[in-house]
Amino acid sequence: MSERGAGTDAMRDRLTEAFGTPAADRLSIPADGVVAVILAYNEALRFPHFLEHYRALGVRHFIVVDNNSGDGTAALFDGQGDISVIRTEKPYKDYKSVWRQLLCDRYLVDRWVVFPDVDELLVYPGWPELSIDALVRYLDEGGYRALFTPMVDMYPDGPLKELAYEPGNGFLETCPFFDGDGYRYNPLKGSHGKRYPTPARHVFGGTRERLFHQEAKRPKNAFDRLLLGTVFSLRAGTPRSSFTRKLDHLLFKPVKNALPSPAAVQSKIPLLKWQRGMKFSGGVHGIDRDIAVAPDWGALLHFKYLDDFRSKVAEAIERKQHTDNAGHYLDYDSQMDRLMEQGLRYPGSRRFTGVRSLIDCGLMRESPELACWRKHSGTPRT
Repeated sequence: MSERGAGTDAMRDRLTEAFGTPAADRLSIPADGVVAVILAYNEALRFPHFLEHYRALGVRHFIVVDNNSGDGTAALFDGQGDISVIRTEKPYKDYKSVWRQLLCDRYLVDRWVVFPDVDELLVYPGWPELSIDALVRYLDEGGYRALFTPMVDMYPDGPLKELAYEPGNGFLETCPFFDGDGYRYNPLKGSHGKRYPTPARHVFGGTRERLFHQEAKRPKNAFDRLLLGTVFSLRAGTPRSSFTRKLDHLLFKPVKNALPSPAAVQSKIPLLKWQRGMKFSGGVHGIDRDIAVAPDWGALLHFKYLDDFRSKVAEAIERKQHTDNAGHYLDYDSQMDRLMEQGLRYPGSRRFTGVRSLIDCGLMRESPELACWRKHSGTPRT
């Protein structure tokens, strides 16, 4: 057998083992355009608008890994030629990173791939006029291979118990608000950042910490507040060299015990030009190699707080397929009655009126290079 044939057989075997079906090696994927790779479980409520949003961006094809949904999710894809579905019963917590890696190694090497969850809508400077094909053309011309995005939790005006979201409705019509402050931009603690060097820093805070994760080893002092308001603010620069990364960790060391632990990472790198053998740090938060990330930031608008929030949390706690045996979902559950009765709004809430509202808060960035590129490509400035 030739070396190429042996490699093909090995990939087929790995796909079949990871998904429990040979169907994963039989997909028909377009030769060009941005492809979305999606892992889903019981997302019939969100999929109609999710697909509408990403089709409007210009995503060419969707590969959906349906983790044995039981709510009719699979039936939604019947007759939709731009969707390839792999149904698997393998455990999400053991395979979520492997599924993405194998599919990309098999079909999408040196292709731009977007990795959204079904409750996430990707936006970026120039949206909605700028297509995702135009965005990745700009990234290619700049020599970039990834786009960094904060995760921005979106929520409704009133109590969750008053929501009546219908499939296909716009997410932003139901949940137009987000936290306009309370974020920080710092490196990961411990060895995790060394194993997954891209990105150099992550966003933390926002809605998740305001409501659910507030416990720290000690109160913040004046020096902590100084560092968090300058060096580790959303507007701070990103360390590039190995020296500045080491300095970053040294500066972070004094303040880390004044921050919630465990802290929920509120950023991802969901748009990547895939290189063979890349590995995610479980979710789409970090990559195991140093790659060129654009200075621009997009954002993932995160719509967890629809009227299925209570049932989704209960489902996650029962399945125990998420990080730390769904430990964060236990935190959600502890606040459930209050959220149902009072909602999530607070004095710092901002209404999303377009990407400028994120840029003004530091949750999105547009470099002068992208602004200039958009001007000359005919896309109006944000």
